[in-house]
Amino acid sequence: MSANQFVFKSNQTIGAAAAEQDEQYLSECFVDTGTLSILLDCQDHRCLLVGRTGSGKSALIAQIREEGEHVIAIQPDLLSLAYISNSAVIKFFSEAGVNLNIFYRLLWRHVFVVEILKERFGIDSEKQKQNFFINIWNTITRNRKNEMALDYLKDWGDSFWHETDQRVKEVTSKLEKDLQGAMEIAVPDLGKLNFSSAKKLTKEQKEEVIHRGQEVVSKVQIKELTAIIDLLDEVLLVDRKKRYYIAIDKLDEDWVEDKLRFRLIRSLIETSLEFTRIANVKVIIALRNDLLDRVYRFTRDTGFQEEKYRTSSLDLTWTKAKLIEVLDRRIDKLVKSQYTNQKVTHRELLRDIPLKNKRKINAIDYMIDRTLLRPRDLIQFFNICIAQSDGKAIVDAHTVIIAEGIYSRERFRALVDEWLGVYPNLALSAKILKRRRPNFEIRDLSVSDIEENCLQSATSPDALEGDDLREMQMVMEDGIKPEEYRKNLILMFYKVGLVGLRTNDTLPVSWTYLGSPSVSGAEIEDDSRIYVQPTFWRHFGITNQ
Repeated sequence: MSANQFVFKSNQTIGAAAAEQDEQYLSECFVDTGTLSILLDCQDHRCLLVGRTGSGKSALIAQIREEGEHVIAIQPDLLSLAYISNSAVIKFFSEAGVNLNIFYRLLWRHVFVVEILKERFGIDSEKQKQNFFINIWNTITRNRKNEMALDYLKDWGDSFWHETDQRVKEVTSKLEKDLQGAMEIAVPDLGKLNFSSAKKLTKEQKEEVIHRGQEVVSKVQIKELTAIIDLLDEVLLVDRKKRYYIAIDKLDEDWVEDKLRFRLIRSLIETSLEFTRIANVKVIIALRNDLLDRVYRFTRDTGFQEEKYRTSSLDLTWTKAKLIEVLDRRIDKLVKSQYTNQKVTHRELLRDIPLKNKRKINAIDYMIDRTLLRPRDLIQFFNICIAQSDGKAIVDAHTVIIAEGIYSRERFRALVDEWLGVYPNLALSAKILKRRRPNFEIRDLSVSDIEENCLQSATSPDALEGDDLREMQMVMEDGIKPEEYRKNLILMFYKVGLVGLRTNDTLPVSWTYLGSPSVSGAEIEDDSRIYVQPTFWRHFGITNQ
């Protein structure tokens, strides 16, 4: 390609950060890391697609919707799950201590079964619904298990085919009615059931409420729905060439308050694993790493086995070669769509970066070193380079350096947003890294540095309530030694990807985003080395002298 054939325009991009805004590039420039075929394999039990923000989870879900023959997309924010959150009766029993997980699993099973039946039999009208009932009654072999499935369909009648959000409301209303009825008989003097009244229960009343409430919840029609799952597998979906996928994304958004959201996600995961019994059905759930960690943390109870869920997870990771492929496909589309039919890659557009020691580094290596190996990072970095290259035919070294400053600040803000639910004061506590060397020993963070950082962070008007703030306050109140807090602080920086750790000279640097074995506090010594991730050097004012 001749240099005078093409010049960048500041309003051009090679795609958007979010998959839902990236239709122009997403399908045509999609790059598979090997994950897509696993997700599309109904015999493979790995159904939890886990990755960090910007790693391409939504892009994979979009590709599944494009390639799969029967794909049902479910959006949590359209399920009216806030109806559960706003239910005074549900709040009462939840606060009293009744385990509602069985009900939440019933809810997901109900939604999935209806969606699969509608997809399988093309039910979108009253006539098709009636035909389905007639055919199923006339053709299914009658035995106890099948009778249970048919009874469930009969019990729900017309409402079985309502829109998904309406079904959620109806199933919840039925439970509310049953719970309230049980309480009126067992504890008639309770009065109005709500969150406040649950707080005022005596010990004896609370025990009675839990007993009666758990009894009602345990009677929900789990057995009947289990029979329907068997009916799907053994009778209704026997054509194994036809595969059905339920894809669920956007679980990290604010579709319901956190406490309920974590419970619903856990029951969703449990229900998705139950559906692996059906040979040609797969429920695929996209989850952020930090969200999955919080689900495990806040829903852990007796009998919880995290390992069972971990083995069903598929971690979405990227190699340098695959990231370059993502960039090259998008560059080629940008240039080719307007200027040439020849293939164009980063090699034609990027120039080497000179280093202080008079060596040079390939621009693509320089840029990828400043990502957390996620497509979004590299796309955003190159988009900023384009904006700084208006009227030019190449992205020169000076432009990359200018763009890096903007990119570094944006990536740090994005990192803070990503981990806000876990570490709400990350932006404040990370100030301790400002103007440090690219790597240094942990002892270089002196006790006085730690104490000053805790004081400034905890007293800042921007400080937010959270475990990290309480820990800083404990340092100030001598409730925790600065040296112990320092370890916790570094482990937090390590977990979110701000730093890498090298606990001794015989080991390589460990980075969480590379899938390295995690580092524990017991391994960290005063001479362990901290490596600040180059993505954030410019934000922290770090220079590689």
